[in-house]
Amino acid sequence: MSEAKPQDGSTVKGYRTLTPGDIERMNRLKDVSRHFCNLIATEREVVSAELNETGNHSMEAHEAGRCLAIARTKMQEAAMWACRAVARTDADC
Repeated sequence: MSEAKPQDGSTVKGYRTLTPGDIERMNRLKDVSRHFCNLIATEREVVSAELNETGNHSMEAHEAGRCLAIARTKMQEAAMWACRAVARTDADC
């Protein structure tokens, strides 16, 4: 994954200049999200193994996979909202 270049707020409308503390807090939030998504990936391997064992016929495993996909999406969304709270972007963007 590539690292995003820090923005100084002068080229992207709606963003303020982030302090080093802001950047650190946002990176911590993103680290928590990455850790959680890694845990989700581990669980997904368990689900995949069950589906392989049952010849892709385990409805419970299919539902578990769906739940894990939703959990990953919601975690990404939660991290985005938390980072937005730190960045304090303009309300109209």
